[in-house]
Amino acid sequence: MKGILLIGSDKIGEVTFSIIDESMGAIGGELTAYDNYQKYKPAIQLHCDKRGISNVDDFDYRILLASDFELKPEGGIGVTDLSGFDQIYVEVGGVDHAIINKIKNAL
Repeated sequence: MKGILLIGSDKIGEVTFSIIDESMGAIGGELTAYDNYQKYKPAIQLHCDKRGISNVDDFDYRILLASDFELKPEGGIGVTDLSGFDQIYVEVGGVDHAIINKIKNAL
């Protein structure tokens, strides 16, 4: 299932989610960054280099799924973009099981 990653109202990239841990409601996937990502990249990489992840304590991360349905995960949203690596990974924890089932059926 595809989703759009936002910081506030800025769309910064697209993620194709897969299930990481069904029982914990955890999903994740690689981010295909939009041009808008570049204005946040230095700060995100600083968070990642210091703590291993940038999360909702750092930015107002949001996820929009199909039909602009906003995901409201209980466990938060994290982005990993380490300096020197090309891959940007997004993980989401505490996703409602109805959404997990939709992702599972989409696979």
